[in-house]
Amino acid sequence: MEYHVCKFSYTVVKSVQVPAPHGDAKGYVRKVLEAVRTWRIDLIIPIHEEIFFLAECGERDILDRLFAPPFDLLVRLHHKWEFTKLTKRLRLGVPEASLCRNYEDVRNLPVDKHEHGMALKPCFGRASTGVHHLKPGEALPEEKELDIGDHNHYIAQEWLKGPRYCSYSVVREGKVEATGLYPVVETIDGSSSVYFKQQFHARIYAYIDNFVRHASQLHGPFSGQLAFDFVDYTPRNQLVAIECNPRSTSGLHLWSSTPYLAYILTHTLPSPSSAVGKPEEPPRTPIARRPAHVQVSAGMMMWEHKDATLGVWVKHMGRLMGTRDVVFRWTDLMPTIAQAFLLTTYYKMCRSEGLQLPELFQHQVLWEPKGEHLEEVRRIMAQADEREVWKVNAVDGDDEKDGLMDKARHDSVEGWDGQAAIA
Repeated sequence: MEYHVCKFSYTVVKSVQVPAPHGDAKGYVRKVLEAVRTWRIDLIIPIHEEIFFLAECGERDILDRLFAPPFDLLVRLHHKWEFTKLTKRLRLGVPEASLCRNYEDVRNLPVDKHEHGMALKPCFGRASTGVHHLKPGEALPEEKELDIGDHNHYIAQEWLKGPRYCSYSVVREGKVEATGLYPVVETIDGSSSVYFKQQFHARIYAYIDNFVRHASQLHGPFSGQLAFDFVDYTPRNQLVAIECNPRSTSGLHLWSSTPYLAYILTHTLPSPSSAVGKPEEPPRTPIARRPAHVQVSAGMMMWEHKDATLGVWVKHMGRLMGTRDVVFRWTDLMPTIAQAFLLTTYYKMCRSEGLQLPELFQHQVLWEPKGEHLEEVRRIMAQADEREVWKVNAVDGDDEKDGLMDKARHDSVEGWDGQAAIA
């Protein structure tokens, strides 16, 4: 986009318009490479799915500066079925799931086995795009409603109800350096959060640490941004990760008005004494002196709940009126003032592109491998999967020789029982 909110901030030294990677991947990479060399960029921090275009570009000047895991791990974390396989292999909780390669696989799903049915969604999807709720006793979506086939596999996950949380972490060399966590309480589409309040949840923090530690054992220590969507399924006392985003997410808003995220991303965090957080939070997770508490005001004002009770409405209005907007700064007002102008520009783009506003913000950076590219990506994922199996078997073999094999852990790999295991 030629005009964007950061362009109006006095803190932004310079910006450049680049080709949209979804339509011109080579042109995008070429322009990023030019910016790196012209401005002597030290660090490239991806925000959305442009991370995949950069991670597979093969340009050393980009790859050496890109804050992201290696491409084979990156794509497995993004692909919902591959993420499920990896997480099960790490003995951590994920919903019971099935891979659907065609509509016949959808027909054979054990929907009636699960109390709340199953969620059916594309493996290379994002947010709530293309999600279907398959309910027990109800008809399946028609084949024409699903873009399913060899070009687009789906995953079907058990639909679990419970408190939902979103996390955002910064990982460096196989160690979690910072984690922000917020419950999902205000959304504009049932998925995209517009209200963020930091919350400490010991089991989730332990889950993330375990995931990074064990994944590093299989893939080598990696660096990058890592975000999870969790459900705390109380009836089974089960914590599960629904999916993973190996990139920036809205969770970075939890560091608004603090320098800590910048410190962490640039590996320049001051001494722990200057990073003050709540006493019960890990020292490596600095936030503001009080829990972070911000909103996307425009999204909050789009709130629609026809069946909301008076109490729910009052809580919503209390959050709306009592929470600072994530963009607003008294010392840097132009980004806030410019939003009305930007919205007009965005709606013009929507008309020319034939897209709705939420789609517009994702469309230009979507990474959707097709044809030979898709086959190459699947080959890379299959090779990574084989390496994992070999390493897990090697570790299990060593444990057995030493008399340290825990049969329950071994059984959980061969026939996973769906329960979360927190080391």
